[in-house]
Amino acid sequence: MRRLSLRLVWVDLIRAAATSVPGYVGIVVLGDDGPVWPLVVASVIGVLRALSDLVRLLTTRYAVHPDRVEMRSGWIARRHRTVARDRIRSVDTGARLMHRPFGLRVVHIGTGERESSFSLDALDRRDAALLRGELLGAVERPAETPAIATIRPAWVLYNAARVWAVFAVVGPAFGIYWFLRLFDVDARELYHLLGPVWIVALAYPIGILLNAAAFLAENWRFTLFREGDTLVTRRGLFHTRTVQRDDRRVRGVAFKEPLAWRRLRLTETSLITTGLRAESGAGTLLPRLPRAEARAAAAQVLTDGHRPLEAPLRRHPRGALTSLLIRAVAGPVIVSGVLGAFTLSGAIPGPWWALPLSALPVTLLLAVAGFRALGHTMSGPYLVLRRGAVNRHTVALRRDAVVGWKLRQTVFQRWGDRMTVGVATPAGFYEAQDASVDQAMTLMNEARTFTTEVPTAVPAIGPAV
Repeated sequence: MRRLSLRLVWVDLIRAAATSVPGYVGIVVLGDDGPVWPLVVASVIGVLRALSDLVRLLTTRYAVHPDRVEMRSGWIARRHRTVARDRIRSVDTGARLMHRPFGLRVVHIGTGERESSFSLDALDRRDAALLRGELLGAVERPAETPAIATIRPAWVLYNAARVWAVFAVVGPAFGIYWFLRLFDVDARELYHLLGPVWIVALAYPIGILLNAAAFLAENWRFTLFREGDTLVTRRGLFHTRTVQRDDRRVRGVAFKEPLAWRRLRLTETSLITTGLRAESGAGTLLPRLPRAEARAAAAQVLTDGHRPLEAPLRRHPRGALTSLLIRAVAGPVIVSGVLGAFTLSGAIPGPWWALPLSALPVTLLLAVAGFRALGHTMSGPYLVLRRGAVNRHTVALRRDAVVGWKLRQTVFQRWGDRMTVGVATPAGFYEAQDASVDQAMTLMNEARTFTTEVPTAVPAIGPAV
């Protein structure tokens, strides 16, 4: 059985000293004249964390066998985890700030399921590289095989410029505010001096810069390439992540397009595959990109040569729009009626009952957007479904991956001769909402009668995106 690196002891000693000194200085220097309790609490937390790491170092063991990986840990409550090597989907290698000077790394072994994944913190840098090579083998892109996608400078702008970029500044701003409070500096004076307009105007570019830094740290040297029958993604600056996806487990591709992105024709691409649903981010194939680039990459990911995400969709009946409009009006009206009852009873003063009605233009626009998003079609061996007003999702599922159907009709759908078709696959459950009954029956019949044609040759992978 292998052990964690003994260098973790030095990291713990430095961490304990670094967190204890500020508390001691705060007590001696500030005394009763300043709030020293935050410094004392930080010191206690630092010492407890160091002791916890020491116990973990003494009790953690791991081993790599030809068919499995196992880890034993714990002192009072012993844990023994065993993972079959053919279940491993990703191996993340990273270094914390305190680990880098001592050549330590954190290795996370992901199986796609949160319960069976685990981390080894901290290994020697060489041991971490050896373990990663043992588990994933050589995952360097072959020189003769072009990459499907590699990071470009424009990617940073696409993913850093967000509507909510200002909120990236909120956390650091509160941290700076409370830190200055320890020294009796009131940062609220700056707010009164500049005013809310200038504060927001300054916060947006700072938030975009913070988003850009976070994106680069996560996607540094991003490369998506194919090695044999395996799709491989490598990325990361501080935490290098390698994810392997077997073609035999791929069930389709999906696009995610929030409302704010659609006018810019930007989309995020994910791979629909078994074994990667539960692990956060593991199914994401490409970050936010122009739709044309995402479609080109998706066509190279699907090795059968089909481009289902570019197929025109069959529109759903206008009764679906009527239903969405009724719900868009009913929500604000009902809330307004409830507030009106409270107003008549005197519980709520003023014209607050009319406030929900001001949301009607927004809800009506979202209803129209939701109807425009509805659609489905058949494209070769793929079933394509689209839905979503605020977040539009388009999925292309292999028809031979469908294992079941679920038909649902509300009272209003029965009146309008419509129904919602649920599609069950090993990689998740998807729906065609508010289709007509004829469309629903046709959809199921076409999927059931389809037989997969074996291509005479696998198409060559196109140029890199």
